[in-house]
Amino acid sequence: MIVRLTAYLSFLMTLLAPISYAGDFPPTPGKRYDVGGYSIHMLCKGIGEPTVLIDAGLGDDSTDWFDIQNKSSVDTRTCVFDRPGYGWSDAGPQPRSSLIISNEVSKLIQKANISGPLVLVGHSFGGYNMRVFAAHHPQKIAGMVLVDASHESQYEKLNIKLPKHFDRKGNILILPKANDTVSDKAIALRERAFHAARAEISSLYQSTLQVKLYHDFPRVPLIVISRGLSEWKDRDDAEMREKIWVQLQQDLWKLSPISQHLFANTSGHDIHLNQPDLIVGAIADVVSMSRVMN
Repeated sequence: MIVRLTAYLSFLMTLLAPISYAGDFPPTPGKRYDVGGYSIHMLCKGIGEPTVLIDAGLGDDSTDWFDIQNKSSVDTRTCVFDRPGYGWSDAGPQPRSSLIISNEVSKLIQKANISGPLVLVGHSFGGYNMRVFAAHHPQKIAGMVLVDASHESQYEKLNIKLPKHFDRKGNILILPKANDTVSDKAIALRERAFHAARAEISSLYQSTLQVKLYHDFPRVPLIVISRGLSEWKDRDDAEMREKIWVQLQQDLWKLSPISQHLFANTSGHDIHLNQPDLIVGAIADVVSMSRVMN
């Protein structure tokens, strides 16, 4: 996904279809759990422990991870959920920060009777959420996989300015991913993802501060998977920016003394779509290590 700060939010709205009628919305694949006046959708498959819990990147919903879930669930229970506003989940309270999302995840797994241990998987912004959750619930965490995950210093290091306050009018433009076609996903889901992502981007400044504040990481197996292809095309400083990104990814690798750093050599940011088996293998490795340690 390419994220740009811009005042032309209305431009994207002309590219997206109007909100679909309920009859056009795909059937709910999992279950919806009330987390305090609104419900979050989660789909779990497989049996066994630890439970793998996957949090998608900004702008993505659970459907983007179904393929990986199907493969991972052969070995252990694997769950994917839609953050509020995405997929089959209700919209949640503002601001859509990582701390609020972490609290929602806590309520979600409680309602679903998932006590742990957990192997957390976080892609991009999902990495923020999973790290904040792990800092608050270290006793539940058996391991983690971070997939080209956001780093709390990335905006500062890459000189990207973020809004400091939630703005309901919004000044963010999210361009659809090149490989995300209408035929791949129901228009209704894409429409919902746009609005949910807009709210989360408006809260990124708060989320970044929260990750810095809640930075404790449990002593558990960690695999960091980083992209191998640059996302800074057509920029004079592309090489420098990608070098900074790699350095930030290496910093994430240092969160745990029990860690590995892998590169998805033929993928950009969307490793889960381009090299899903690499992620499946990483999840399996962390699950295996956690079983030995526990």
